[in-house]
Amino acid sequence: MSELRMTLVEHLAELRRRLIRVLLVLLAVSSLAYAYAEKTRAFFTRPAGSIKLCYLSPAEALMTDIKISFLVGLIVSAPYILHQAWAFVAPGLSRSERTRVWPLVLFSSILFFLGVAFAYYAVLPLALHFMLGFATPNLLALFSYSRYISFVTSILLSFGLIFQLPLGIFFLAHFGLVTPESLRRQKKYAVLLIFVVAAILTPPDVLSQILMALPMLLLYEASIWLTRLAAVRRRQADDEVHT
Repeated sequence: MSELRMTLVEHLAELRRRLIRVLLVLLAVSSLAYAYAEKTRAFFTRPAGSIKLCYLSPAEALMTDIKISFLVGLIVSAPYILHQAWAFVAPGLSRSERTRVWPLVLFSSILFFLGVAFAYYAVLPLALHFMLGFATPNLLALFSYSRYISFVTSILLSFGLIFQLPLGIFFLAHFGLVTPESLRRQKKYAVLLIFVVAAILTPPDVLSQILMALPMLLLYEASIWLTRLAAVRRRQADDEVHT
């Protein structure tokens, strides 16, 4: 019993050390991003184009710059954070599990950055251009700096998360919860669910919803292919157990 307690204490101490490392790296990268606040601000406001931004309270610009710096720190530090999480759980996995998990972690990071890049370069300019279409000589488009950054952040993170769809379905298929056949049979319901999710995660305009729904539909099709791969691996693992 004392050995079990000692092992638990050691695990908690290891978790504490890795969390401290993550926080220190996150703080360092965020501080560096804040040191270049003008450049990071220009990067995030570039999709706005000619839209005029303003701040409505004395501390709004400062707090928003801090928010941007933390977001940049989180994104840049993501590989290190994933590495620390992986290093913490790896000792409890078998060699074959470690071989399988690491590529999935790398694949997840790539999908996240692809989603963020797609949102930044394709979705945001189109969505903002569409919204600017409501401006008239008597209706000036003047956006609050903090609300604009909140809008951009929500779009970037939403697309980063939805691009994890193939990986999530791959895991479900790996545990036998879904199959390629079941995904194809339920496709019409999946399409409806995709448009509902897109309507929830995007601003209340049709263009943003379509721009999110279309990649989700393509990712769903890619997920069907991945489930075939997961089914093959599952059969191979079962064959290894029985031999």
